Amino acid sequence: MVAAAASATVATGAALTAVLAGAGTSAADPVSLTLNYSCPFPLIGTQTLQIVISADIPTTVNVGEPTPAFTVTAVATVPPTATQGLTLVGAATVEGSAQASSTVTAPEATIPVTVPATIPVTPVPASGSFDTVATGDAPSLTFTQAGQATITVGDILLTLHPKRADGTDTGLGVFDSQCTQVAGQNNTLATITINGGTTTEPTTTEPTTTEPTTTEPTTTEPTTTEPTTTEPTTTEPTTTEPSTTEPTTTTSNPPTGIDYSYALEGDSVVKKLNATVPLSGGIDANLDLATGNFTADLSLEPSKLKATLFHFIPITAKVAFEQEGKTTGTLAGGVLNSTSHTTIKLPSVKVFGFPISKSPKCQSSEPSEINLTSGPGFDPLAGGDLSGTYAIAPLENCGPLTGLISPLATGPGNTIDVTLSPKES
Repeated sequence: MVAAAASATVATGAALTAVLAGAGTSAADPVSLTLNYSCPFPLIGTQTLQIVISADIPTTVNVGEPTPAFTVTAVATVPPTATQGLTLVGAATVEGSAQASSTVTAPEATIPVTVPATIPVTPVPASGSFDTVATGDAPSLTFTQAGQATITVGDILLTLHPKRADGTDTGLGVFDSQCTQVAGQNNTLATITINGGTTTEPTTTEPTTTEPTTTEPTTTEPTTTEPTTTEPTTTEPTTTEPSTTEPTTTTSNPPTGIDYSYALEGDSVVKKLNATVPLSGGIDANLDLATGNFTADLSLEPSKLKATLFHFIPITAKVAFEQEGKTTGTLAGGVLNSTSHTTIKLPSVKVFGFPISKSPKCQSSEPSEINLTSGPGFDPLAGGDLSGTYAIAPLENCGPLTGLISPLATGPGNTIDVTLSPKES
């Protein structure tokens, strides 16, 4: 996603710089520029993107001659981490727009330019990296003074829109990413020599013609052209320097893991008592995009159980949950699976309102393994529903009536259904 956007961005930047370059009547030379950008994105964090800009830009143009339009191409390779992030939210395609800033420094002025570009619909593969290709046409430009013009590429603003296969939005929606060019790079796309024009150069009797035309801007240009014609020879070699940055742009900057925080609401049904226990709490997870594995800290608030034994004996109990270690699991193919180990505590048990156990150590003798699974299309940004079953081990440390209390809850087939909702940051 990030890279897809970046690719279009690059195309935009190249296009806008090319806009001011122009082709003139001279032969155009192919140029190529490779730049690294630091781009912040939701879900996958900040990524370092490599963007390659290529175009046919003239080495020389003439004053007063409009330049024809030409095509600029930008190619960005989407890293596997970004692909994983897109597939996690169910994105089948990514599209959007880019605004790339460039600067044209010419004898008459230094011109900042921002040119919008469209990022075409690009399919997202199931895994691995993929390339995005963006192209743009540069409009005509006319220079008014002789000398040289330098085209440099700047930062990029991306607007990205990942979509599902049916065309609907993912949990990412539409978002912006301000991509900053990594410092220390040669960002010169091209340097162009601007000649004074073939019709004015033969004028060798300048002293006789300058007096009546001293105020004419066009007659003074030939005198300034000749001393500046040698300047491009010192700057033209800079168009090949971007190749030195290529070895440092072959890798992205994947995060070690992405953090998610959810509020949890739901309930659990204890089979033996046919009693529903309300559940609330939260879970803080860290997801490794490269593998789809995650670890999490689960916390459940104390709750209460109400049941009727033999259809006429009311039983109430306080219920607490103690997590044993981390919750672990996977998010793959749009399905989330998690495993938690939880010790169930009953610090208070009452029958007919009279306490039969008040031991804070009354608990299951072994942690319950709780396995939860989502339905298809689980979106880590939007949350979703999870369900599963678990067993309760025999209770211990519940006082003299442990033997009576334990059978009331012990056994398999207990169910749990919860909904995860993203916490507001």
